[in-house]
Amino acid sequence: MTQDFQSTLKALGKQAKKEAEARQLEAEEAKKREAENVDFAKAVGSVVPLKNTNRYVAPRDTSPLKPRPKDTAALAAEDYFYVGSGNGDEPPASFSKNGQGKNDLQRLRNGHYPVVADVDLHGYTQEEAQQVLNEFIGFVKKRGVCAEIVHGSGLGSAGYKPVLKNMTRRWLMQHPDVLAYVEPRAGNDGAVRILLKRRRVEGG
Repeated sequence: MTQDFQSTLKALGKQAKKEAEARQLEAEEAKKREAENVDFAKAVGSVVPLKNTNRYVAPRDTSPLKPRPKDTAALAAEDYFYVGSGNGDEPPASFSKNGQGKNDLQRLRNGHYPVVADVDLHGYTQEEAQQVLNEFIGFVKKRGVCAEIVHGSGLGSAGYKPVLKNMTRRWLMQHPDVLAYVEPRAGNDGAVRILLKRRRVEGG
């Protein structure tokens, strides 16, 4: 009887010891996991914002577009510049309107002028695209004289006629502040690089 009691007591002691060891092991593992759980903020350190790429993001106006007045002569001087829909010949791949035309085109192709901003007109109607272009020209003039406009090749247009591409280039040819444009990458007619008139320095 005494021997059985001692054997039982011994067995209970071993079981208690195993349970204590198991609890200790579990506590050590939990502590280890906690130590490995790195504080993300501490690991990353101070966050440095990305540099401004000067990519112009045109604001999307969800309000209905207002029809433009028929009497264009009565438009205010600060009003937007617009061209009609037009069904003439396809505009040229490059264009220049001043006496230094050849030099301007060559410099544009060679990257002589730094591109200060770019805009993508995909997804806009002709009316919306012209609003965006007006705002874009103003944006670029505050930063430099050269920019890029992505208008697409127009292969998805009805009848494979590049509506937005043609409208954009006709708009640039007629805009008073645009001196020239070229296709910046050979074999890709889906974009143009433009050259604007330099801003006059006040009091200069």
